[in-house]
Amino acid sequence: MKLGVIGAGNIAGAIVRGVVKTGTIPAENIYVSDIHAGRLEELSTLGVHTTFSNVEAAENSDVVLLAIKPRIASDVLREILPAVEGKLLVSVVAGYTRKNIADIVGDTVRIVRTMPNVPALVGEGMTVLCRTDNVSDNEFNSVMDIFNAIGKTTVLEEHLFDAATATNGSGPAYVFVMIEAMADAAVLQGISRETAYLLVEQTILGSAKLALETKEHPGKLKDMVCSPGGTTIEAIYRLEANGLRATMIDAVDACAKKSALLGGN
Repeated sequence: MKLGVIGAGNIAGAIVRGVVKTGTIPAENIYVSDIHAGRLEELSTLGVHTTFSNVEAAENSDVVLLAIKPRIASDVLREILPAVEGKLLVSVVAGYTRKNIADIVGDTVRIVRTMPNVPALVGEGMTVLCRTDNVSDNEFNSVMDIFNAIGKTTVLEEHLFDAATATNGSGPAYVFVMIEAMADAAVLQGISRETAYLLVEQTILGSAKLALETKEHPGKLKDMVCSPGGTTIEAIYRLEANGLRATMIDAVDACAKKSALLGGN
């Protein structure tokens, strides 16, 4: 497989590093384009080809990965159109549907839509994928291999992608806010800032791993920590009294609606 990556931002960079590190795609088979010289210079140390030309990256590849902002997606798709005809196009563009893309590039292009997230930077990303009917099983599995190199993958129907964008796509930001708030609370109690972040970050990492590996319901795991009349249930009561669940649900719902607007839905 020869992979062309249009865009060299955080997610694109994580994907390139992931596939090179795992040997999923040889570095010499990867072309990366971007307008920022610094980003390209950093990735060039991996042994991949870099260029300022989106067309050049697409022409030298049989799979083209589009990792750019929604506001420039239409222009870039039109720019690379002659170079992607008959190829496999993988989109990481938030809110952009398969139809949005197909309306520009036509029916000869096979499309896989994805939504990864920023923990891909440390190989712990979560990516959802869907495909057009003309993408073969082998092609789709090859795309999944790319994203498995930066974490975990799952397949979703496209009508759920705005919800996924609001959950796994934007979800890390919600967690980072929680980390900062919990650390602030620890500092208020007299713990140093450095130690506070260590306590919170490892606690969240361990809690997520416990939920993933045991597959127990989060409510059951919560109950393991909440002793009758104890300290933890007092904290849970305060969180519930202040509407934590309703606020989180409302925030994710608002994010999903904004995602739909990005794609003109």
